[in-house]
Amino acid sequence: MTTEKQILDTIKQGFDIFKENFVALILGTVIAIIGMILIVTIPPLIFGLFIMSNDVANGKKVKATDVLKGFDYFFLSWGLMLSAIVAILAGLVLLILPGLILMVLFQYAIMIAITQQKGPIESLKESYRIGKQNFSFTIVFWIFIAFISSIGAMTVVGVFVTTPFAILCLAIASNSLAKKKSKA
Repeated sequence: MTTEKQILDTIKQGFDIFKENFVALILGTVIAIIGMILIVTIPPLIFGLFIMSNDVANGKKVKATDVLKGFDYFFLSWGLMLSAIVAILAGLVLLILPGLILMVLFQYAIMIAITQQKGPIESLKESYRIGKQNFSFTIVFWIFIAFISSIGAMTVVGVFVTTPFAILCLAIASNSLAKKKSKA
């Protein structure tokens, strides 16, 4: 399958799932964004959005309060976020490009931590490996996610739609690449 087809399939699948679950996903995002006012809640609420997206991607029904399931991963979420930030900042200090590459390659780490029950470092290593093996998909997909997210950020209210859609597409892509790896 070509990179273009793989990305289009992921987006189409994400859009179809989003249409069926948009109320819960948008309300979950509203809860998460309001809850992120307290800095300590940011990583678990981000995990909660990924948990919701993973659940709907796997055909489960979710409710907006499912975003709070991220608190079950409180220490893991903080460990993963801090580890990723340290690695990315170190890469940015080393001529910027290594940090940008790590940002792209680490995009699957949260889903790996949730679905494969791996620790922070193992999740980042696995995300790096999967991203490197599927580099053309990973870079183009990251650009797509960044583009969608920036559109939402520009319209302010749009962030409540683009954030859950982007996370859902990321969950679908991560699960697809992980399955592809396990078949290889």
